[in-house]
Amino acid sequence: MHDTYDSQQKERYQSYLKIHLKKEQFDLPIAEKIKALKKRDRTKWWHLLINFAAILFFGYSFFYDITQLGDTFLYIIVGVFVINMGLILYQKKQINELIEFLRWKKEHDSD
Repeated sequence: MHDTYDSQQKERYQSYLKIHLKKEQFDLPIAEKIKALKKRDRTKWWHLLINFAAILFFGYSFFYDITQLGDTFLYIIVGVFVINMGLILYQKKQINELIEFLRWKKEHDSD
């Protein structure tokens, strides 16, 4: 956990808030924002699970010749889902950093 955040980091976290919170959640107290972000973090796990299941489904159907898709098409589909999983993991990282920042802000604003 950081001891201090510079203005550039604070600006970055404010932009993360705009991305990851709904407009009506933006004006909530810090504790409620953290709660909303934790909920969003849990939904990202579901997104990862769905993407992983899609990769398994297409891989299984291709491996056992259930589908008539060509090799190239399969690689494109798997590539898209893998990239999507990478982006979801990046969003989870942003959300966790944002939660850490909001906890820091809550502690230091109450002083």
